[in-house]
Order: sequence, then C-alpha cells, then structure tokens
Amino acid sequence: MTWMKMQGLGALVVGTMALGVGCASGGEATKALSAEQCVSEEGQRFLTYCASPQAAEQARRYEVMERARAAGESVDAMIPLPTEGAPVWGEADAPVTVQVFADLRCGYCARGHQTLKAMMEAREGVRVLYRFWPLSDDAELEGAHRALVSAQAQGKFWEYLEKIYEAQGEFGERRLEAMATEVGLDVARWREDRDSAYTEQVIARDRAIGERVGVQGTPTYFVNGVRVVGAVEPAEWMAVVDGELEAAEALLDAGVAAEAVSWRRTLENYQPVNWQEVAEVEEEAVAEGFEVAYIPVGESAVKGASAEDARVTVVVFSDFQCGFCERARHTWDALVERYGEQGLRLVYKHYPLPSHTRAAHAAAASVVVEDGGDFWKMHDLLFEADGDLSDARLEAMARQAGYEGDDLYERMRSDAVTARIQADVEAGYNAGVQGTPTFFINGIKLAGAWEVDELAPLIEDQLELAGVLAELAEAEGEELYRALVEVNQEPPER
Repeated sequence: MTWMKMQGLGALVVGTMALGVGCASGGEATKALSAEQCVSEEGQRFLTYCASPQAAEQARRYEVMERARAAGESVDAMIPLPTEGAPVWGEADAPVTVQVFADLRCGYCARGHQTLKAMMEAREGVRVLYRFWPLSDDAELEGAHRALVSAQAQGKFWEYLEKIYEAQGEFGERRLEAMATEVGLDVARWREDRDSAYTEQVIARDRAIGERVGVQGTPTYFVNGVRVVGAVEPAEWMAVVDGELEAAEALLDAGVAAEAVSWRRTLENYQPVNWQEVAEVEEEAVAEGFEVAYIPVGESAVKGASAEDARVTVVVFSDFQCGFCERARHTWDALVERYGEQGLRLVYKHYPLPSHTRAAHAAAASVVVEDGGDFWKMHDLLFEADGDLSDARLEAMARQAGYEGDDLYERMRSDAVTARIQADVEAGYNAGVQGTPTFFINGIKLAGAWEVDELAPLIEDQLELAGVLAELAEAEGEELYRALVEVNQEPPER
C-alpha cells in the first residue's frame, strides 16, 4: 500500500482518468465506481488493478465480500470453490490454494499426490485442500473414503492418505483398520465415525461442489481457481503454481490482506464450464461415431488372452520415453489382470516420437530382447529407468530381461529391427495416431492416458458384443477380432 500511496498514486490517477470509461464500463453494476473512487483510500483497498477491463466489477465484488467478512459472514458461500470443511495441508492464510478432487483408487491421483508433496517442500505460501470424488460406488472404495473422513476427524487425514495410496487399491476391512493403527488413530472412535451419517455428508458435499464446477474425472485441480486436469508433468505444474505466487506477491505488496489473496485470485481466475458447448461437442461425437481402425497384430508383443480366446483386443501405441505412457502402462497392465481371463489381450505397438531422442533406441532394444528374452520384463525396466536410456543402461536392462547375446547394439541397428518398428509406426500413422499413448479397443480409438475404471464400461460392452458375435457368426481368433472392428465401424443409429 505504501508504494501505491507515495509513489504510484499520481500515475494511477492519470491512468484511471484516461481509462475512465473502461474502468466504469461493463454494465449497470459497475457504474457505481467513479474514477475518483478508483483512487480513493477505499478504492485502493479493493481495486488493485484498476486498468483491467473487469476491474470495476471485481472491485465491487471484493467490497461486498470484505464487508460480509467484517460482519462475520462466510466468504466461502460467495465463491465458486469454497474452502470450509476440507482438510488443509499448509498455512490457513496461504495466498495460493490448490484444491484437488481425487479418487482413492486412481493411480494418477496417487502420482499427482507425490507431485503435490514435492511442491509443498519446494514452495512457501501454498496450501492444499482435498475433495472426495469417487469414480465408482463399489463397497470397498466407499469404505476407503469413509475411513479417510474418519481419520480427518482425528487430525490424521494426510498421514492416512499416504497409507491409502501406498495400498494401491487394496481396501479390505483389515487393511483399512491396520492403517488406522499405523498412523496412531483411536481405532474404536475411528470405526464409530466411519459408520456415521456425517462421513456420507462430507463426501456428498464434495460431490456437489465438484459437480457445480464441472469436475468430470480425476485428478482435477484448481490452483486459485485455475483448472488443471489429469496427469501433469511436474515442471508444468510448478509453472502454474509459480504464476499464482507471483500474482499473489503483487497483491500482498499492494496491501491486500494475506487471508484475502486466494479468494480474490479465485474470483479472477475461475472459468465456469460452458455446458452448452460441452453438450454440442458430445452431440457431434455421437453423430459422427467413434474413430475406428483395424490394427493387425502382426509380430507385436502380446499378453493376456491367446489369439484363439481373445474377445477384446487392446492395441496400445506407446513410447518408452513418454511420461504419460509410463503412467498409462499401469492401466494396460491392470486391464490384463482384470479381464485377461475373460478374453482380453494386450498388443504393444512401438511409436517412438521424434522429440524423444532415445525412444527409438529403447524400442529397438526391446525388439531384440523379445527375440531372445522377456519382452514384458524389458518393457517394465524401460519404463522404470527414470529417463536413463543410454546404451550402457539398455544393455544392463537387456541382461536383466534374459538376453544373453553379445550383439545387442548390432541387432538394434539392423534392418530387420528397424523394419519391425517402422511397421508399427506406419500402422499407427495410417490409423490416425498423433501422440502417445493411444489405445485401440476392438478398433475404437482412445487417445491419451486413461484409468482402468474409465475404460471398464467400454471393455465390458465389447466383451458382451464379442460373445453375441462369436455365437452368431461362429467366429473366433483373428476372424472374430476383425468382425468386431467391422461392427464398431458401422455408424450409430440416429
């Protein structure tokens, strides 16, 4: 405030007078603020950026909210992303608030939590709030969410959340109770709270908030109202946080109270979902149908159901140097575990991106290992290499995966291996693959990283369709796979 009063007041008066129409424009609600009020003691308090086209309206809203807060009313009731009731990690008056909507069985949420931990260690002035957003209503998942609410009642929310994510989706009664003991909860009280109506109300409250702000999947974050959806690379995440910290510093320097910074920024940043636009996109997608392509299995690595027993063929185009593929590989592994015995087979196709300088080398090494070792072991090692795909590391991993030859490098660069990878790339290109990972489920194209629970309805529909088609057409194996793709290519009824 001192700087603005002593040094910038004159410049601000001139700027405001020159922009007088803009400062007071934007509808009847904003005309109450005159140019003189913009630079008055009161105006300075509520209007930090008077030159903004929306500044007068924002100033009016800030003034209303400040008066409400002074009167003891809840400011939370007036902002799109309330903070009351949510477990808080960090200082209560932190100028940057990160709200995360998460599902306890979501692998991306678990990895996102590690990114949040790194952020909290590296940055001051940030707090994290957790919102419950279960993707399914199975009893075990509900029990885990209830258990976490109960832990919050004893001040152990974040410790219990760590244990939940370490459990990797195993939420049996004994496991949940063991975790309660491990974090030092009063287990008898924890059980009582878990089974109370209050826990259900907490989850329902978070669901209502999420629906209001358009949460459609997990994880979804709001950084002072800035929407960030899905798996985000740590560097990109920190850029969003640092941008808000910079904006917050400007507000603090201008004299805005620390406890008011986050909700002010949330009001400025939050963009509601345009549901009409979403509906139009969905209608267009339904009208056009799925993108569908037949991808021959060829010589690619396969796991899950055999060719004869396959009823759902999941082809994935992937890059060993792609961070999103590293996350998504847990999804395709889980699909095989859940549906393999029901007839799901996974087909791995190489699609090394030109921007990833070691991806093609890694793909070539895996192809060589496939001929003389365990491809899927090599697959796991490559994704766990933390980006180190040097020749020496590739050789060490090949040895771990059972390759015993002395000609790894020579074979990696051979025409046969190059042709094998090129065949995958061409198949992907012809099918419209533009990035990794990209899934084709009985030919139905789904780009990006997907969770198991998001893909489950489609997988189960395709299993049912395969059962009907196998009986009607008396088809199996590759013949059934091709027939399923052809059925999926038929345009939907309108």
